[in-house]
Amino acid sequence: MIRENEPGAGAGAGVASKRRPQRIFAVGALLLALPVLIWVVAAFFVARSLKYPAFLYRGNGQDVSGEHVPEFQRGSIADITAGVGVEPERYDAGTVEEDGGRHRPASAVGWYFPGKRREVVIVLPAAGGSEDQIIPYAKFLHAAGYTVVGSYSANNPEFGINWGMLKRKFALATARALKTDGFDKIAILGISEGAAGAIMAQAEQPMFMAIVADSSYANLRRLFQRSPSIEGLNPAFARTVMWEAQWWFGRPLDKISPVTDAANLGNCPLLVIQNRGDKITPVADGREILYAAGVNSEMWIAPSDGHGDAIYEAPAAYAARVVKFLDASFGIVETPAPAVTKKK
Repeated sequence: MIRENEPGAGAGAGVASKRRPQRIFAVGALLLALPVLIWVVAAFFVARSLKYPAFLYRGNGQDVSGEHVPEFQRGSIADITAGVGVEPERYDAGTVEEDGGRHRPASAVGWYFPGKRREVVIVLPAAGGSEDQIIPYAKFLHAAGYTVVGSYSANNPEFGINWGMLKRKFALATARALKTDGFDKIAILGISEGAAGAIMAQAEQPMFMAIVADSSYANLRRLFQRSPSIEGLNPAFARTVMWEAQWWFGRPLDKISPVTDAANLGNCPLLVIQNRGDKITPVADGREILYAAGVNSEMWIAPSDGHGDAIYEAPAAYAARVVKFLDASFGIVETPAPAVTKKK
């Protein structure tokens, strides 16, 4: 007996035959999308590591600072008092907001060391340093008669590193607070990313009469490109990392550029300090900043092969050069007056 096909059977076969290429296309698209997704996710984590480097979690700066820089441990007022020779006061300059990422608030606080002069020097330490890192700088500056405010470093595993972007906000907030307290003559000394932050701050708002930039990088994108963690990457993948990194830092990496900002310092004198053997921020970076800043700038190449450790390698020469530069910038020739007290 001949059985006729059931109604719709041929149509179902036709639909199935049409669906088969669609499924093949979907599988093919998935196979193509998966490597792209892995590529993007991997780039995300590499970009994140630029904001949250491993040395912050290990609790010391030996990776980015020279061998003469001690391990950074959270200090006490007693330790700082013993180191500097004067008991500091807490200095609160309010709250600022970080660039990029979650835009979290960060307190702009530091140690206030009253000096014999009304000229103030703000110290911006390097990445990851506790207040102990302020001691050698505050000691020689205070001995020269200056009032000193040592800004805390907010770079910890929670905030990561902003490579000077957050430090610039600390600098400006501290300078505004000092002016409110009646201090009109303010200079700033920054180390490593603190140096970059000092230059950025002055270019954004002219608040300082002099800048000492110790071991600043010239351009953040180029700093990352020559780092071992990025230099060995596939060029296309490295470009993806750089593109994704702008989310963490709030702007394209090329735009985070102390060398560009150095051209906008106005008449503010600039002392560039660069270590002769620094592999992180080489002498070439310092020279770029020097030439961009123009006639009001000068440079000292320190006898060190580390990064940001010139004060440990040549403390007497470091102090002498910085004090001479600051005295000239402030126009100081008279004998220091009695110690001044911060306004409450």
